Amino acid sequence: MLRNRKIIIGTRGSRLSLAQTEHFRDELLLAYPEVKSEQLIIKIIKTSGDKFKTENLGMMGGKGLFVKELEECLLERSIDVAVHSLKDVPTFSPSKLSLACFLKRTDERDAFLSPVASSFANLKPGSTIGTSSVRRFAQLKRLRDDLKIIPMRGNIDTRINKMKEGIFDSIVLAASGLKRLGFHSEVKQYFEKDVIIPSAGQGIITVQCRDEDLEIKEMLKVVNDKETQILAEAERSLLEVLNGACDTPVGANAIINDEGELFLQAELLSLDGAKSFRAHKTGIAEKAKSIGIDVAEEILSKAGDDFIISETKLAHTIHKKSE
Repeated sequence: MLRNRKIIIGTRGSRLSLAQTEHFRDELLLAYPEVKSEQLIIKIIKTSGDKFKTENLGMMGGKGLFVKELEECLLERSIDVAVHSLKDVPTFSPSKLSLACFLKRTDERDAFLSPVASSFANLKPGSTIGTSSVRRFAQLKRLRDDLKIIPMRGNIDTRINKMKEGIFDSIVLAASGLKRLGFHSEVKQYFEKDVIIPSAGQGIITVQCRDEDLEIKEMLKVVNDKETQILAEAERSLLEVLNGACDTPVGANAIINDEGELFLQAELLSLDGAKSFRAHKTGIAEKAKSIGIDVAEEILSKAGDDFIISETKLAHTIHKKSE
């Protein structure tokens, strides 16, 4: 099927994005021994999220800024597939495109790094902690409101260097990215997933293609990890409901337990971390999407309309102040 076809693989140009794309390419080569590496061509696409490294992402359009240009290239047919970190992909994809492959999930936990403390609990009051995530900001604030939690941008290397230069006493990053780039020795602590619930899709590489390209879709089926796809469906169906109702931090994490059932836990927080609403559900894996919707609706019922309205207004106010 792919013996003579060249496949253009689109990706962002960061070191982590390239590492993830090379991993995807290696999986294809393993699955298709007849395909030569020179047939799988990696093309770097600069996204809005890469161009504007200091601006507030929420104000500019959110994490979708890291995928928008890649999707445009797919639609323009200048690339055949696009490789993304699933947590950066909005729940609403453009028509004519679909997420056709989910590589096996790696460690989805959040990791704590610090040159001055052996653990998060051991940070001195008033210490600074950097994070790029609104979700982590709220979760860390909920756990310890005596710390100075500061938003930060930049790739993994940049953030680690800022910490080592003393700009931050500590930082929190996704474990999967640290491990993929060989920074696991820098980690002082991995947060348990029931303490800090990860972002929906964290630790998952996904591949997007055109709906009409049936040959590519068949190719991607071979390297798709079905269990990871089920976990992604549960987490993203929840996110779709919550993001549609409230512009606030959300954590969502699904696993397949020892009994073969799907367990989903999730959390909706106020922007300052003062309020948190959690829910969880266990059910058969085939019902992943409906489990996600059920957990989201339970969280919304606990939060109430007043919370949703006030937090959405606050988020919009913060974004305007950032302009």
